Amino acid sequence: MHDRCVRVLSSGSCGNSILVSADGIDVLIDAGISCRELERRMSLMGADPARVRAVLLTHEHTDHTRGVRRFCSTHSIPVYSTPGTLSLTPHEGVEHRTIEAGVDFELECLRVRPFRVNHMAADPVAFSMSFDGVKVSIASDLGCVTPGIVREMSSASLLMVEANYDDDMLMRGRYPDFLKLSIKGDHGHLSNDESGTLSAEAVGDETRQVVLLHLSMDNNTPTKAESAVKSALRKAGKKVPVSPTDHGGMNGPIKLP
Repeated sequence: MHDRCVRVLSSGSCGNSILVSADGIDVLIDAGISCRELERRMSLMGADPARVRAVLLTHEHTDHTRGVRRFCSTHSIPVYSTPGTLSLTPHEGVEHRTIEAGVDFELECLRVRPFRVNHMAADPVAFSMSFDGVKVSIASDLGCVTPGIVREMSSASLLMVEANYDDDMLMRGRYPDFLKLSIKGDHGHLSNDESGTLSAEAVGDETRQVVLLHLSMDNNTPTKAESAVKSALRKAGKKVPVSPTDHGGMNGPIKLP
């Protein structure tokens, strides 16, 4: 049996990329760092770019798409994205396949479900992936928590959710007021407390771990994010390990059941 794990290659405003390894297939969620850096980090974490079968894009912002054209053309890998994301992402020479929020598709053993999120982008989605009784839900750049997002992420074996900022750090920080309001708005990012709310509602008996993504270098710390989400889970009577990413990703693979 092939390795079952998730590798956070990069997470945050400097770039986002997550590699999901199921039974015999690797899928990359976003490619927000350079092709060379993607290859280097995969190698350091025991992954092989030749096993990647697809790159799934959440939206068109460069911290999620920076390396996609070079990586996919170099390794002959198709890109899966919504039409709106594709229209604003350089993809010359890359095979493309269109996806739609709410419509499942299959990648070998993986059943992939894109679902709608409220981020300031053309046609953004997040993803849940299921195989052999295991569900992985990955969502950053969420904007706000909606019943639909909670429903799509509920009872994942591995719940990966944005915890972008600490409210006090953001409001006391150096960002101009318009940017603070944009980040806090319904089409911006999730705060630590909002991440805790989503986690508390989505965690089920099947959930083995919550991983916190897209922490701001300026407006958050791993300690603050972890504390807020653990507090929300505790108040909801749920006990599950919580692991914040640092700004470079995570040191090793996250094992799946």
